[in-house]
Amino acid sequence: MNYGILIVSLAAAWSVNGADVKVIYTFADKTTKTVTKPLVHEGNVEHFRLKAADLPAGVKKIEVLPDFATAKTGEDGYFVMPNGYLGTFRLKDAVQFVKRVPMPVYGMKTTRCTFAAIVTGMPNAFYLIARAKAGVYTCSSKFTLDRFGMYDDIAIDFHMLSGDDANYSGIARTYRKYQLDRKACTPLTERIKKHPELAYCMDSPEIRVRQAWKPAPSPVEEQTLETEPPMKVTTTFDRVGDIVDSLKKAGVTKAEICLVGWNRKGHDGRYPQIFPVEPDLGGEVKLRALIKKAQKAGFQIVGHTNSSDAYRISNVWDEEYVIKTEGGKLSKNAAWSGGRMYNLCPQRSYELFAIKDLPAVAKLGFRGAHYIDVLSIVKPRACYNDKHPLNADQSALWVNKILALGRENFGAIASEGGYDFCCDNLDYALYVSFDPYGLKNKNMIDRIVPFWQLVYHGIILSNPFSKTTNYTIKDKLARVKLAEFGGRPLFYFDSKFVTTKKNWMGDEDITCATDEALASAVKAIKAGVDDYKVRKYLQSEFMEKHEMLTLNVSRTVYSDGSEIIANAGDVDYSYKGRSVEAMNYAVINARN
Repeated sequence: MNYGILIVSLAAAWSVNGADVKVIYTFADKTTKTVTKPLVHEGNVEHFRLKAADLPAGVKKIEVLPDFATAKTGEDGYFVMPNGYLGTFRLKDAVQFVKRVPMPVYGMKTTRCTFAAIVTGMPNAFYLIARAKAGVYTCSSKFTLDRFGMYDDIAIDFHMLSGDDANYSGIARTYRKYQLDRKACTPLTERIKKHPELAYCMDSPEIRVRQAWKPAPSPVEEQTLETEPPMKVTTTFDRVGDIVDSLKKAGVTKAEICLVGWNRKGHDGRYPQIFPVEPDLGGEVKLRALIKKAQKAGFQIVGHTNSSDAYRISNVWDEEYVIKTEGGKLSKNAAWSGGRMYNLCPQRSYELFAIKDLPAVAKLGFRGAHYIDVLSIVKPRACYNDKHPLNADQSALWVNKILALGRENFGAIASEGGYDFCCDNLDYALYVSFDPYGLKNKNMIDRIVPFWQLVYHGIILSNPFSKTTNYTIKDKLARVKLAEFGGRPLFYFDSKFVTTKKNWMGDEDITCATDEALASAVKAIKAGVDDYKVRKYLQSEFMEKHEMLTLNVSRTVYSDGSEIIANAGDVDYSYKGRSVEAMNYAVINARN
């Protein structure tokens, strides 16, 4: 059967017969109401729109379920989620609720159709639910309303795909085209024309050095100058200079070094306070000397700052700039190194701190992809402070202003995750996923695929998983996955620092506590530099296709025709006349 023809004919049939969606309203009193609404057909797209003016009073949650987003247990096909989770239709009863949605897009492939669902209205209120109930699978969009209600229409475009597009790669390409067409982001090849610092990043690994920190989580929730726990110092500015010397001696000619904890009282010490440069590390004089030394050696060097968290111990503490909850309380987060963390309103963060602190940090001499923690790894946070209220979309605009200001001052900008509300102002994502290669969730998920990378490779540099950090000292799977997902190598001195939590970047670590430890760390970094050489040219290319050739062997195709065959199995695999070793990968370079 020609499924491409079937898909087209079904799309046409829906336009004639009236394709519908079920809209399920949940009210404040937990009661529900279900209504059916028709889709509007246009070419190969079925449009859904719920106007804010038409929303019934008292609605708190809205679920949108298309009548074609269904499959039966045992049928061929799958669903793919924004975080790369892919599940086949193998269970009778299960639920997969995904709140971490880095992109407002998902899709399904069934024996009847393949579609890409792109949320174009209220994307920052969007979540996703996949269900298997009594042998029937469904995928639906869910929107949770806060005090600001529906400040825009809810809109979803369902793109019906056929032929070579009828798969998760095609779903991702459809979303990428949508983003590029509306100029939501710009390819790396265009940005590097104005930002040589970004071109350098593409050609080099990221090396983060955690220099100093107080215990995390903090034993003192609300710290004062009298109760502040002591700070642990591992790497002074002079010692970072030793790292620079060792890298140069080992033949590492390019790397971007990011200093973590150079600010007052170390990593997460007293934000939003940054200055003075931490005296116990050598102070500003030593930092400036280090920056000059690293740059003279051919390295980019940048710092780590924070624009989202605030601690009471800060010398600029003021409740005025903290986000307030819907109930009027200060918005809190974990008790981290500086004590209890409070969430900064992004508008006030920009107005009070970013516009003065980021230029001041740049004047120290830093150039490269300056790192601002947290911003791109969480949804935009609404602020209910009556003095500076922001809905999620407005919050996103202020976060983007902070990132854009960082790029303006340093040449490039990095943050922690891959949430794409800031895709036009993000050059590097520290890690796209915390999931260890899709092995964590065994419920409805079969595997994790490079869905984000199929959209943003060639647009945003990234490290795919938290556990591919320091990958050359880990098991071979980390190296295979980093290559399969098109990652830029990331190394982290003292990646382990928490006292009571699991190490999300892995239990393996590199340090410079002794000369022997430093030599071992540099050896690991040099191995990553050598590994990266064969595929770093691909960073400027779009990732066009990913598919599984076997249960454990994948094929990734790039826009220049190059391929990466990643073998995560325990036996060798033959591809185009060459053998790809078990737990290894091969690059088929189309440019040679």
